[in-house]
Amino acid sequence: MAYQSKAALEQFLEIIKNADATFLNPEKNLDEQGKVDGYQHIFHLLHSAIQFYLYNDPLKPSFMLLADEHHKLLGDNVDAVYYFTQLRSDQEYIIKGKRYDSCFLSFSMYGGEADGSIVDRVTNNINHTRIEFEADGSFEIKLTANPQGKNEFKMDEDVINLFTREYFFDRFNSTESDLSIENITPVETINPLTDEALAKRIKVMTTFFEQSTWIAPLPVEFPINDFLPPFPFEADQGGFGTVDNVYCFGKFKLEDNQYLKIRLTSPECCYWGIQTWNYLMQSMDYKKFPVGLNKGTTKANEDGSYTIYLSHKKMDVDNWISTANYKEAIMFCRWLMSEELPEQPTVELLEF
Repeated sequence: MAYQSKAALEQFLEIIKNADATFLNPEKNLDEQGKVDGYQHIFHLLHSAIQFYLYNDPLKPSFMLLADEHHKLLGDNVDAVYYFTQLRSDQEYIIKGKRYDSCFLSFSMYGGEADGSIVDRVTNNINHTRIEFEADGSFEIKLTANPQGKNEFKMDEDVINLFTREYFFDRFNSTESDLSIENITPVETINPLTDEALAKRIKVMTTFFEQSTWIAPLPVEFPINDFLPPFPFEADQGGFGTVDNVYCFGKFKLEDNQYLKIRLTSPECCYWGIQTWNYLMQSMDYKKFPVGLNKGTTKANEDGSYTIYLSHKKMDVDNWISTANYKEAIMFCRWLMSEELPEQPTVELLEF
């Protein structure tokens, strides 16, 4: 018998086999550590492909964790927790939860092709300001093609998936929300998976894996020891960003005797943070190194601005971030629900 699953698996293995071309390409100009990270990133992508598209089903959805201290991709944040699930516009879903001490909570729905491709647009963005909570923080929202009342939100015809986002000023001493999702549309349970159904899931995994390698590694043409201007994420620009965010990218490249002095200002916002990533959009080892600061953990200057220091060596100053022993990598800032576009951070390269 010619199994469709076998053919799909062989195609997937071929994509995996050649995945290193995306970061070994000389035009990428990655350093040696970046290439090692590229090989490790392959396994992170495999993990998420399996979680998101083999184990998950829009007819029986579950929230799948995007990143933790061992597994990171698609631009994780040291202050945030993210979950993913698939959706289908001909279904209706109830999300139940209880929020505790996060500074931001949202549910972003995305539209596009249900084949694992990079999403086309944000179809609906539901942050905590649009949700009516009970006094104890509990809530229930409905995702439907025909919203009728409070806490009901529209799913467009092209909706295919959803990401939750929850941010904290002190993530590891905070309590993340209790969240669950249920499809309330009656569906016929089909078990076990048929060969055709499994092959389809493998093909979706393949597309997700391959197209994710188009996103990372990030360009290394970012200015060295400087930032690009901040920019808001637009709903139709594609990718898993959120319209609540303003993003700002830069790159550091430091010798042992060098450090960066970064000056940052912030408009009124729900959250802002600065952290380091490797070129694969993965946060550094935040369990062993202080690799990020945010609105709640950074000491302000008298004029309300912030001075942040980045170096290999520990510095006896307020607002120090470690490179986590990376000679070069990405600096990344983001603002959530900012009232205006932030100013571009300024950077000085100095020596000890």
